[in-house]
Amino acid sequence: MSLGSRVERLPRTAAADAGQHPVVVGRARQLREITALLGQGSAGSRALLLSGEPGVGKSALLGEVARVMSGAGAQVLSAVGVRFESELAYAGLHQLLLPLNNRIEHLEDTHRRVLRSALGYGGDPVPDGLHVSDSVLFLLRQAATERPVFIVVDDLGCFDRASSAVLGFVARRPAGSRIALLAACRSGAETFLDRAGFTEYELPPLDHDAAMELLGARFPGLTGPTRDRVLAQAQGNPLALVELPAALSGPQRDAPTDLHDVLPLSPRLRSRHASRVARLPAESRRLLLLLALDDTGDPGVLRAGLRAGSDDPKALTALSAVESDRLITFDDTNRRFVFRHPLMRAAVVEASTLTERCQAHRTLAEIRAQAPERRAWHLGRATLVPDERVAALLEEAGHRAARRGDATAAVATFTRAAELSPRPADRGRRLIRAAYLAADATGELRAASELLDRARCADPDLSGSLTAATRVLLLLNGGDGDIDMAHRLLVEAIETGSHGYDAGDDTLIETLHVLQLVCWSAGRDALWKPFHAALDRLEPPAPPLLAACLDRLTEPRDVSWDAVRRGRRGGHVRRHIDALMHLCLQDFPAGRWEEAETLATEGLTICEERQYPFFSWYFEYHQALLAAVRGQFEESRSTADRITQWAVPRGVLAAAAFADHARVLAELGAGDHECAYRHAVAISTAGRLAPHAPYALWVCMDLVEAAVHTRRTAEAEAHVRAMREAGVAALSPRLALLVAGSAALVAPDDGAVGCFEQALALPGAQEWPFDLARIRLAYGERLRRMRFVTEARAQLEAAAEVFERLGARPWADRATGELRATRRSRTGAKHGSVTLTGQEQEIATLAATGLTNKQIGERLHLSPRTVGSHLYQLFPKLGIASRAGLRGALASLPGGNAF
Repeated sequence: MSLGSRVERLPRTAAADAGQHPVVVGRARQLREITALLGQGSAGSRALLLSGEPGVGKSALLGEVARVMSGAGAQVLSAVGVRFESELAYAGLHQLLLPLNNRIEHLEDTHRRVLRSALGYGGDPVPDGLHVSDSVLFLLRQAATERPVFIVVDDLGCFDRASSAVLGFVARRPAGSRIALLAACRSGAETFLDRAGFTEYELPPLDHDAAMELLGARFPGLTGPTRDRVLAQAQGNPLALVELPAALSGPQRDAPTDLHDVLPLSPRLRSRHASRVARLPAESRRLLLLLALDDTGDPGVLRAGLRAGSDDPKALTALSAVESDRLITFDDTNRRFVFRHPLMRAAVVEASTLTERCQAHRTLAEIRAQAPERRAWHLGRATLVPDERVAALLEEAGHRAARRGDATAAVATFTRAAELSPRPADRGRRLIRAAYLAADATGELRAASELLDRARCADPDLSGSLTAATRVLLLLNGGDGDIDMAHRLLVEAIETGSHGYDAGDDTLIETLHVLQLVCWSAGRDALWKPFHAALDRLEPPAPPLLAACLDRLTEPRDVSWDAVRRGRRGGHVRRHIDALMHLCLQDFPAGRWEEAETLATEGLTICEERQYPFFSWYFEYHQALLAAVRGQFEESRSTADRITQWAVPRGVLAAAAFADHARVLAELGAGDHECAYRHAVAISTAGRLAPHAPYALWVCMDLVEAAVHTRRTAEAEAHVRAMREAGVAALSPRLALLVAGSAALVAPDDGAVGCFEQALALPGAQEWPFDLARIRLAYGERLRRMRFVTEARAQLEAAAEVFERLGARPWADRATGELRATRRSRTGAKHGSVTLTGQEQEIATLAATGLTNKQIGERLHLSPRTVGSHLYQLFPKLGIASRAGLRGALASLPGGNAF
């Protein structure tokens, strides 16, 4: 018999050999409910998250559910999260897919390469998470065509980030796939899992009767007083019910006077687990330690471990004894070893010496020679003195982790590489890389600051662009956010660096990205000059994302959503924030206001929780915009004021401009066109488009509308002319609509109809409902003043319907008011045989209240001269000679008792 066969044929527990299964005491109801939710291996295809306090019996229940599902015909794939492996990408996935390795080799080339790379087979770079998730789902669905697949994951809180992302992806796409998923974690535990696709099920402690049953079955000889003390302390926790009596001496079991108060799963309870491991033979502990540090349960690890240690058959006997002692078991379904409880793995590590752990890591490094990141990680753990060879391997592994978006693993790997670096310069360089990633990608500002300090201690002469970029990120998010200081730090580092302006220098490009962010946030043209000077000197030319600041309205939504999903699964934090910004920016003009509100709230939460306060203003800006268009003017103004008060002292003038955008919309909605105009020209003066400020284009039609309503015809025309000369319409479909709408607003009556019709006919105009409805409203108002009542009603009704649907209350009210005016125009008001037009009726009514011609003109968007002309013409119709007779004349009209 081969060694491999001997390892896989190790004896199981007596109960398993007898064909029996452990009884899950007191869980009959939960077992029924869970199996019903999961569909008992049928096409139910559900994902369930089982939570509960440590030791409450989640692992036992998972095992029983797996047995039931397996009996129903499902293929069971299982894995256990391991704290020591939580920083290693796809460690959990490696466990899960072990039984499907043969299937992986028969997949078509793309999926096979992706999975082999993710699992550490071969030397190809690890693909991005989305491709890995797609390939895993493809593999599982293929397996599920033969029989249902049931995935079981224990101790999810220790599952690595990358594997958790795959689980979340699979859970959200189960429909019709015959894939069910059950995962367990501690109540309230932080995990990397996106729980959107999961139904959550809280596992409560055992009730008193069930706890009594379990205790009586395991320890029938306990005296009553001792039993009561154990029941009181265990509080229904199955693990405590089992472990507390086992740790008691004979006298303590007889009399509870020496029984200490130990909370379930306290450090004292963990030490008792460790003591059980410590009693094992040395060879058994060595093999268990390999299993604990490797975490896959792969029998091949034990085979290799036996070769590395001893071929003595007694080792197998010792391992069998470990299984009988309920430390591990062999899972026949998945053909691998598993610890009976996640705590047991921790106990194995705690019971080992430093020398034993180093030797185990060296052995695992040899076993995992074909998985570069795993090999480097194990070598790093096995090495206790500076070693440049190992440090270089870890540095490369850190770059791999960073490229695939696993910033947490990258920070840990770069940090360990620094610790093993013999030369101070190398140590400082690697610590700076870790600090930059911590500040930029994970939001761990305290850790980033500490790493930066350690880098300076390692190399007091440390400088360079990445050091400056790290300091700036800490300054913006953790300090006072002074933009001018941030700009000076970056420019000095770039201009004095030894990078030679090599476009292939990653640290230089990353620093230029940070400088771009600083320049954009500053909102001042002068700060861009050093940035463009650096771009001009790059060889070869700058990457596209640096070479141009594009209108982000055109960025594909799926790209941003991918970044958001990765961020929700624990990915790159700043990319998550950036993607939320882009989605909000797209959602507002597209009329997806509820989604914009949800994403803005998410963005604010992330900024608060992950220590990125510098970016909070952007999401507050969207909240201010939404409040403005919904008629919540005071809320919008106060939010805009809060942004400005934060931004101006720090020199973040872009934020102040965004706040002005919200104010413009609020004042337009409130009808204060004068105030709206002042805020609009604060962003970009009339007749000039501010450079390096794409937000100046978003308010172009707002500025023109405010100018028209305040009789600033020359300024409005100059702004339209500036838009045309700059070719703004060619930048995006939305900007084309805004330019066309602005041109229609300034067109004279004899050309207005053609201009408005041209704007409405633009391709894709329907994609921007709020902008389009505003143009229709302005068109309807113009048509009504030109006495084209029927045509005006068509435009006003269309505008009102959109405003109502969006919830743009002020604009809906304005459109409705105009519609009422068209009805008055159609019916007319008669005095004798003379009929007043709707506009004459409005002008007469307003004049009767005492308003001047100028005030009436501002209300009705007419010039004072036009108002005076209308009054001159209607006086004879009403039989009066001056304004003084208006009130009585109007009151005498049929239905005219308005006064």
